[in-house]
Amino acid sequence: MFQEISYILIGLLGFIAGVASVFFIAKNKVMRIKKIDCDTYLLKIPFFGDIELKEDKRYEGVFTQDIINVLERIKFFQRMLNFNTVLNYAKEYNLNYIGIEGDMENGMWSEGRLAYSTLSKGQNGGYNIFLNPNLDSQSVCKRLNEQLSVKIKPDELYTFLFLHEVGHTKKAGNRCYLTALINHSLAGGRRSVRRRKLLKSLHYEVEKYADEFAVNEILNLRQKGMIETCSV
Repeated sequence: MFQEISYILIGLLGFIAGVASVFFIAKNKVMRIKKIDCDTYLLKIPFFGDIELKEDKRYEGVFTQDIINVLERIKFFQRMLNFNTVLNYAKEYNLNYIGIEGDMENGMWSEGRLAYSTLSKGQNGGYNIFLNPNLDSQSVCKRLNEQLSVKIKPDELYTFLFLHEVGHTKKAGNRCYLTALINHSLAGGRRSVRRRKLLKSLHYEVEKYADEFAVNEILNLRQKGMIETCSV
Protein backbone atom coordinates (compact mmCIF):
# COMPACT_ATOMS: atom_id res chain seq x y z
CA MET A 1 0.00 0.00 0.00
CA PHE A 2 2.79 2.40 0.96
CA GLN A 3 4.64 1.52 -2.25
CA GLU A 4 1.56 2.31 -4.37
CA ILE A 5 1.15 5.69 -2.65
CA SER A 6 4.83 6.41 -3.29
CA TYR A 7 4.40 5.68 -7.02
CA ILE A 8 1.36 7.98 -7.13
CA LEU A 9 3.26 10.76 -5.34
CA ILE A 10 6.27 10.38 -7.65
CA GLY A 11 3.99 10.46 -10.68
CA LEU A 12 2.17 13.52 -9.36
CA LEU A 13 5.44 15.32 -8.63
CA GLY A 14 6.67 14.47 -12.13
CA PHE A 15 3.48 15.85 -13.66
CA ILE A 16 3.75 19.06 -11.63
CA ALA A 17 7.42 19.42 -12.59
CA GLY A 18 6.51 18.95 -16.26
CA VAL A 19 3.76 21.57 -16.10
CA ALA A 20 6.10 23.95 -14.27
CA SER A 21 8.79 23.43 -16.92
CA VAL A 22 6.37 24.16 -19.76
CA PHE A 23 5.11 27.25 -17.93
CA PHE A 24 8.67 28.45 -17.35
CA ILE A 25 9.58 28.01 -21.02
CA ALA A 26 6.40 29.70 -22.20
CA LYS A 27 6.92 32.60 -19.81
CA ASN A 28 10.63 33.22 -20.30
CA LYS A 29 11.43 31.81 -23.72
CA VAL A 30 9.37 32.49 -26.81
CA MET A 31 9.14 30.04 -29.69
CA ARG A 32 9.95 31.85 -32.93
CA ILE A 33 9.23 31.01 -36.53
CA LYS A 34 11.31 32.45 -39.36
CA LYS A 35 10.82 32.14 -43.11
CA ILE A 36 14.11 31.03 -44.69
CA ASP A 37 13.02 30.59 -48.30
CA CYS A 38 9.89 30.78 -50.45
CA ASP A 39 8.25 27.69 -48.92
CA THR A 40 10.31 26.73 -45.84
CA TYR A 41 9.99 28.00 -42.27
CA LEU A 42 12.38 27.47 -39.35
CA LEU A 43 10.68 26.94 -35.97
CA LYS A 44 13.00 27.75 -33.05
CA ILE A 45 11.95 25.88 -29.88
CA PRO A 46 13.80 26.91 -26.70
CA PHE A 47 16.05 24.14 -25.30
CA PHE A 48 15.00 21.73 -28.08
CA GLY A 49 16.54 23.26 -31.21
CA ASP A 50 15.22 24.07 -34.68
CA ILE A 51 12.58 22.33 -36.79
CA GLU A 52 12.07 22.96 -40.50
CA LEU A 53 8.46 23.24 -41.68
CA LYS A 54 7.37 23.05 -45.32
CA GLU A 55 4.46 25.13 -46.56
CA ASP A 56 1.50 23.17 -47.95
CA LYS A 57 1.50 23.76 -51.72
CA ARG A 58 -1.72 21.89 -52.58
CA TYR A 59 -3.71 25.05 -53.19
CA GLU A 60 -3.57 26.57 -56.70
CA GLY A 61 -4.55 30.17 -55.99
CA VAL A 62 -2.99 33.16 -54.24
CA PHE A 63 -3.86 34.98 -51.04
CA THR A 64 -4.76 38.52 -52.03
CA GLN A 65 -3.29 40.07 -48.87
CA ASP A 66 0.05 38.40 -49.64
CA ILE A 67 0.05 40.01 -53.09
CA ILE A 68 -0.82 43.41 -51.61
CA ASN A 69 2.03 43.12 -49.09
CA VAL A 70 4.54 42.04 -51.77
CA LEU A 71 3.55 44.91 -54.09
CA GLU A 72 3.99 47.38 -51.23
CA ARG A 73 7.47 46.04 -50.53
CA ILE A 74 8.42 46.17 -54.21
CA LYS A 75 7.20 49.76 -54.31
CA PHE A 76 9.46 50.52 -51.33
CA PHE A 77 12.53 48.92 -52.96
CA GLN A 78 11.74 50.60 -56.27
CA ARG A 79 12.56 53.92 -54.61
CA MET A 80 16.07 52.60 -54.03
CA LEU A 81 16.83 50.69 -57.22
CA ASN A 82 15.25 49.13 -60.30
CA PHE A 83 13.50 46.02 -59.00
CA ASN A 84 13.58 44.34 -62.42
CA THR A 85 17.37 44.51 -62.12
CA VAL A 86 17.12 42.80 -58.72
CA LEU A 87 15.01 39.99 -60.19
CA ASN A 88 17.38 39.49 -63.15
CA TYR A 89 20.39 39.11 -60.85
CA ALA A 90 18.39 36.97 -58.42
CA LYS A 91 17.75 34.38 -61.14
CA GLU A 92 21.33 34.36 -62.37
CA TYR A 93 23.15 34.41 -59.02
CA ASN A 94 20.76 32.40 -56.83
CA LEU A 95 19.68 35.25 -54.56
CA ASN A 96 17.11 34.02 -52.07
CA TYR A 97 16.12 37.21 -50.23
CA ILE A 98 16.58 40.98 -50.27
CA GLY A 99 15.80 42.94 -47.12
CA ILE A 100 16.56 45.98 -45.01
CA GLU A 101 17.13 44.25 -41.65
CA GLY A 102 20.26 45.53 -39.91
CA ASP A 103 23.35 43.54 -39.06
CA MET A 104 22.82 43.82 -35.29
CA GLU A 105 20.81 41.27 -33.29
CA ASN A 106 18.03 43.78 -32.60
CA GLY A 107 17.61 44.46 -36.33
CA MET A 108 19.34 47.85 -36.19
CA TRP A 109 22.28 48.85 -38.38
CA SER A 110 25.73 49.26 -36.89
CA GLU A 111 27.40 52.59 -37.54
CA GLY A 112 29.00 52.85 -40.97
CA ARG A 113 27.48 49.60 -42.32
CA LEU A 114 26.09 50.10 -45.83
CA ALA A 115 24.99 46.59 -46.79
CA TYR A 116 25.84 42.95 -46.15
CA SER A 117 25.02 39.46 -47.36
CA THR A 118 24.62 36.05 -45.73
CA LEU A 119 24.35 32.46 -46.89
CA SER A 120 20.72 31.32 -47.07
CA LYS A 121 19.60 28.46 -44.82
CA GLY A 122 16.86 27.51 -47.29
CA GLN A 123 16.59 24.21 -49.15
CA ASN A 124 17.99 25.75 -52.35
CA GLY A 125 20.88 27.54 -50.66
CA GLY A 126 21.81 30.86 -52.23
CA TYR A 127 22.36 34.25 -50.65
CA ASN A 128 20.43 36.87 -48.71
CA ILE A 129 21.23 40.54 -49.36
CA PHE A 130 20.47 43.39 -46.96
CA LEU A 131 20.62 47.12 -47.79
CA ASN A 132 20.70 49.94 -45.24
CA PRO A 133 17.70 52.16 -46.16
CA ASN A 134 18.81 55.11 -44.01
CA LEU A 135 21.90 56.24 -45.88
CA ASP A 136 22.80 59.79 -46.87
CA SER A 137 23.39 59.09 -50.57
CA GLN A 138 25.41 62.25 -51.18
CA SER A 139 27.94 61.69 -48.40
CA VAL A 140 28.24 57.92 -48.99
CA CYS A 141 28.87 58.44 -52.72
CA LYS A 142 31.47 61.08 -51.95
CA ARG A 143 33.32 58.58 -49.75
CA LEU A 144 32.97 55.72 -52.25
CA ASN A 145 34.15 57.84 -55.16
CA GLU A 146 37.45 58.41 -53.39
CA GLN A 147 38.04 54.66 -53.46
CA LEU A 148 36.59 53.54 -56.81
CA SER A 149 37.72 53.86 -60.41
CA VAL A 150 34.36 55.35 -61.50
CA LYS A 151 32.06 57.96 -60.04
CA ILE A 152 28.88 56.57 -58.47
CA LYS A 153 25.94 58.97 -58.66
CA PRO A 154 23.64 59.30 -55.62
CA ASP A 155 20.73 57.78 -57.56
CA GLU A 156 22.97 54.78 -58.39
CA LEU A 157 24.10 54.16 -54.81
CA TYR A 158 21.74 51.31 -53.90
CA THR A 159 22.27 49.64 -57.28
CA PHE A 160 26.01 49.70 -56.62
CA LEU A 161 25.62 48.37 -53.06
CA PHE A 162 23.33 45.60 -54.30
CA LEU A 163 25.80 44.66 -57.04
CA HIS A 164 28.68 44.75 -54.57
CA GLU A 165 26.90 42.10 -52.48
CA VAL A 166 26.13 40.07 -55.62
CA GLY A 167 29.89 40.26 -56.22
CA HIS A 168 30.40 38.20 -53.07
CA THR A 169 28.69 35.17 -54.59
CA LYS A 170 30.55 32.14 -55.86
CA LYS A 171 28.90 32.42 -59.28
CA ALA A 172 30.26 35.97 -59.59
CA GLY A 173 33.70 34.37 -59.22
CA ASN A 174 34.45 35.54 -55.68
CA ARG A 175 36.00 32.32 -54.37
CA CYS A 176 37.63 34.09 -51.43
CA TYR A 177 34.22 34.84 -49.88
CA LEU A 178 33.45 31.32 -48.65
CA THR A 179 37.07 30.81 -47.63
CA ALA A 180 36.89 33.97 -45.52
CA LEU A 181 33.60 32.89 -43.92
CA ILE A 182 34.97 29.45 -43.02
CA ASN A 183 38.24 30.84 -41.67
CA HIS A 184 36.39 33.46 -39.63
CA SER A 185 34.10 30.79 -38.14
CA LEU A 186 36.95 28.42 -37.31
CA ALA A 187 39.17 31.14 -35.89
CA GLY A 188 37.05 31.58 -32.76
CA GLY A 189 37.46 34.45 -30.33
CA ARG A 190 41.24 34.33 -30.03
CA ARG A 191 43.28 34.44 -33.20
CA SER A 192 47.00 34.14 -33.76
CA VAL A 193 48.88 36.96 -35.50
CA ARG A 194 49.21 34.73 -38.56
CA ARG A 195 45.46 33.99 -38.60
CA ARG A 196 44.58 37.67 -38.20
CA LYS A 197 46.83 38.55 -41.15
CA LEU A 198 45.22 35.80 -43.22
CA LEU A 199 41.70 37.00 -42.39
CA LYS A 200 42.65 40.60 -43.14
CA SER A 201 44.14 39.59 -46.48
CA LEU A 202 41.09 37.48 -47.38
CA HIS A 203 38.73 40.30 -46.40
CA TYR A 204 40.66 42.72 -48.60
CA GLU A 205 40.52 40.33 -51.58
CA VAL A 206 36.79 39.69 -51.03
CA GLU A 207 35.92 43.39 -50.94
CA LYS A 208 38.25 44.31 -53.81
CA TYR A 209 36.70 41.67 -56.05
CA ALA A 210 33.15 42.71 -55.08
CA ASP A 211 33.93 46.36 -55.85
CA GLU A 212 35.39 45.47 -59.25
CA PHE A 213 32.38 43.30 -60.05
CA ALA A 214 29.95 46.07 -59.05
CA VAL A 215 31.82 48.70 -61.09
CA ASN A 216 31.80 46.50 -64.21
CA GLU A 217 28.10 45.74 -63.80
CA ILE A 218 27.24 49.42 -63.21
CA LEU A 219 29.03 50.34 -66.46
CA ASN A 220 27.12 47.62 -68.34
CA LEU A 221 23.78 48.76 -66.91
CA ARG A 222 24.56 52.37 -67.78
CA GLN A 223 25.35 51.36 -71.34
CA LYS A 224 22.04 49.50 -71.61
CA GLY A 225 20.15 52.38 -69.97
CA MET A 226 18.88 50.08 -67.22
CA ILE A 227 19.61 52.26 -64.20
CA GLU A 228 16.54 54.29 -63.35
CA THR A 229 16.77 57.50 -61.38
CA CYS A 230 15.29 56.91 -57.96
CA SER A 231 14.74 59.20 -55.01
CA VAL A 232 15.59 57.93 -51.52
